[in-house]
Amino acid sequence: MNQAPCVSCVMPVRNGRAFIQEAVTSILSQDYQDLELLVIDDGSSDWDYRELEQQDSRVRVIRLEGRGVSFARNTGIAAARGRYIAFLDADDYWFPGKLGAQVRYFENHPEAGVVFGGFVRWYPDTTGHFTPPATLAHDCSQTTKANPERSGWLYSRLLQGLLVGMNTAVVRRELLERIGGFDTARRLGEDYDLWLRASQVTELHALADTLALYRIHSASAMHRPEERNGLAELLVSAKERWGLGNAQGPSLQPAEFACRLGQVHFDHGYTHYWHGSARVAQREFTAAFLAGFRRGRSAAYVALALLKALGQRQR
Repeated sequence: MNQAPCVSCVMPVRNGRAFIQEAVTSILSQDYQDLELLVIDDGSSDWDYRELEQQDSRVRVIRLEGRGVSFARNTGIAAARGRYIAFLDADDYWFPGKLGAQVRYFENHPEAGVVFGGFVRWYPDTTGHFTPPATLAHDCSQTTKANPERSGWLYSRLLQGLLVGMNTAVVRRELLERIGGFDTARRLGEDYDLWLRASQVTELHALADTLALYRIHSASAMHRPEERNGLAELLVSAKERWGLGNAQGPSLQPAEFACRLGQVHFDHGYTHYWHGSARVAQREFTAAFLAGFRRGRSAAYVALALLKALGQRQR
């Protein structure tokens, strides 16, 4: 077997032929070439993804039978040979120079277990087509500094809503081994759960740059409102497990956490009010009211959601 690469890139895919080539190209064309790409085909029926192995000797395809994205990512981690693990979904895109900038940052900052960065939401135009990614990207190769507001011991910041983009993150392998990878029992918020666990044992640093495109389309998670409020469940679980802070970083005040939890309930209710179930919206607005979040507005939406739910039942 060839010498192990420095970075292993893990890409889960399920019926993603329409977009995967752009994602693969964005990895293989990085100026940092000491990498392997593990494509985890999780039960696709639209193509034989093993054909990607013909494009480059650094590509390996592993076939699963519909085990879910967390299992797919864990499979990639287990098969990876690199000392750093990077992630990219099959419909997204890395900017040039992104990977090299992160590896160099790791080498200069041994205290960081995760290095991530910003991303841009990539929407289709009115005809349903996406702007070519190369016209939206910029070269990140000269990026060397982190954003101090988004770097360090981030547990309390994560509770407040700091977003770590999965498709921008590179993680030290030993950290993933220590915290156990992704929780395959969790259907919602598996990446947020990973970062909360990581934040208990390491610093997370955000490069002061935009590193990737996040494609928004009809199959994206952002377009499928779930009945369960997975984010609220994660916040409550984190508070029960670790409290509102840890020894290394600042803590939230109980009122701050209550406000954050109330907003999460309100936002989930608002999504369902307009794009999902009025019954779920009523439940979530009620939870926001009980948490003390914008009580007047929450109460108004409880009433509106109740009326809408009654109307849906009558139809």
